[in-house]
Amino acid sequence: MSSALEDRILKDLSNGTAWLVVLSLVASSDDAIHGYEIGRRLADEAPEGLSFKQGTLYPMLRTMEAEGLVRSTLVPSNEGPARKCFTITAEGRRVLAAWVDAWKRTGRWMNRIVGGIDVNR
Repeated sequence: MSSALEDRILKDLSNGTAWLVVLSLVASSDDAIHGYEIGRRLADEAPEGLSFKQGTLYPMLRTMEAEGLVRSTLVPSNEGPARKCFTITAEGRRVLAAWVDAWKRTGRWMNRIVGGIDVNR
């Protein structure tokens, strides 16, 4: 497979799952979490070839906040200016539950179709 095609496939996959993954990270954090930490965790957990650009994270978090899915607070930092940290809202949990359910149903459907393909045939 060409590198350009592989890059496009990975980009499409990343774009289609970004909101779900970011909201899941915010929800799974015990405390309010700042954008840099979200980005670091995404980078640490990403499978090979899949990346998440920091430049898309902050606009996404702003949109999530505007839609009532997350709430931000400014938390003082010993290392510089206060950091904007995020927590999930009740509406965010409701939306996340619906997304997770849809993800699981889609995954089962995809596994039924894609799982049986012999690509070397």
